[in-house]
Amino acid sequence: YDVTFNTTGIVDIAISKYDTTGTFMVYSTFVGGNSDELPHSMIVNSNDEIFVYGTTSSTDFPYTTGCYDSVFNGGTALNLTNGLGVNFVNGSDIFVLRLSQAGDNLLSSTYVGGSANDGLNSTTANDLRYNYADEVRGEIDIDKNDNIYVVSCTRSTNFPVTPGVFQPIHGGNDLDGVVFKMDNKLTTLIWSSYLGGNGDDAAYSVALDKNDNAFVAGGTNSANFIKSPKAVDTSYTGVRADGFITKINLTGSTVLASTYYGTDAYDQIYFIELDRKDSVYVFGQTDKMDSSFIKNAGYFTFNSGQFVTKMSPNLDTIEWSTVFGSGGGGPNISPTAFLVDVCNKIYLSGWGGTTNLFGTNNNAITTTGMDVTAGAFQSSTDGSDFYLMVLESDASNIFYGSFFGGNQSAEHVDGGTSRFDRNGRMYQSVCAGCGGNSDFPIFPSPGAHSDTNGSSCNNAVFKFDFNFFCLIWFCVQGF
Repeated sequence: YDVTFNTTGIVDIAISKYDTTGTFMVYSTFVGGNSDELPHSMIVNSNDEIFVYGTTSSTDFPYTTGCYDSVFNGGTALNLTNGLGVNFVNGSDIFVLRLSQAGDNLLSSTYVGGSANDGLNSTTANDLRYNYADEVRGEIDIDKNDNIYVVSCTRSTNFPVTPGVFQPIHGGNDLDGVVFKMDNKLTTLIWSSYLGGNGDDAAYSVALDKNDNAFVAGGTNSANFIKSPKAVDTSYTGVRADGFITKINLTGSTVLASTYYGTDAYDQIYFIELDRKDSVYVFGQTDKMDSSFIKNAGYFTFNSGQFVTKMSPNLDTIEWSTVFGSGGGGPNISPTAFLVDVCNKIYLSGWGGTTNLFGTNNNAITTTGMDVTAGAFQSSTDGSDFYLMVLESDASNIFYGSFFGGNQSAEHVDGGTSRFDRNGRMYQSVCAGCGGNSDFPIFPSPGAHSDTNGSSCNNAVFKFDFNFFCLIWFCVQGF
């Protein structure tokens, strides 16, 4: 689609597709305009076309004829060059784009935003920015009719909302969450709503149930965030942030259920997933070092800063909850991917280490001491690696735990998230080889598309198959 680096600033988007074995690159293309942009999340539709959601500061970001919004809406200059290396000199808008299967045609592309900064979890207080690159989270998802859902955040009081939604106005402080649904061609905003209260709010993750109700999760410090009467947690208690989960009906008109989820310390939810029965699973971080997040779980590690919880679809019952980590007194990893597979095993990944010194996490910042299992791909760590984990469906035990990374470089992610598929394969994009090292695990070697570190901090991609097998019994009632 585009073979030219576009920006006069620092950063353009690159989208690359590899074959299933990682031995050759199918295509690679730039996408961008005259200023900086970053991709946050992507997903593929039923035609193998890729949708990407992110943020841009370009006044000429490529848009397509008939798109929802072809005009950059502006904002305040925001410099994220301390670590991230991005300078949104014109402010920021959200973009959503659709690229053809072959990567040669921009099928759809649009701006979405108001007159202030959109798509960035960035405020003066930085109260919801805990990890390095937390500014550029959010997620794109797709329903069975190929409609697109995006969750993000905004500082715009005139963010585009549609009539009849559950929250048509900004919650009143600096940062609000936003949720919107668009058609496959990105020409129509089907519905769009704010999600927030009188504090700061950020939406990080979305999951759709069988009826296309949207479950949204993130972080908030709003004392009046919307909650349902029978929710598992109806009061804001955090000193910095609580997690939240909100269930929204398919038209965006009604909140069906909503709850805080946190303690009197720092807590945020970064991912949400549903199983085949629409039970709710969340993955987050906490600074609370007690048993607050431990319930009906056989596996847990006290004094650890990562939690996984399973709730009922109506968010009124906690079925089980657990914490894991090194037991060193705080979070170890910044969450990067989460999945519940067809057998209800729970998969997750994250990275930890020295790069998180660019965040505002002043507790444990190392992968050292996290649990590994027999047969782990990598049983040792230099403290700055990825961590891969599979949890039993009832949290009775850890099924798999492994590190992944080099023995010199501080692997991390410059924002955005990656994915698993329902069969338990992980696809991860990594900042690797930092410092000019070539120590990231390469496979097959020789034979991989590239085993050369071309810069101080290169993009690395890996596909990890846990090779698990589960048997599901289906009972079909006859006529």
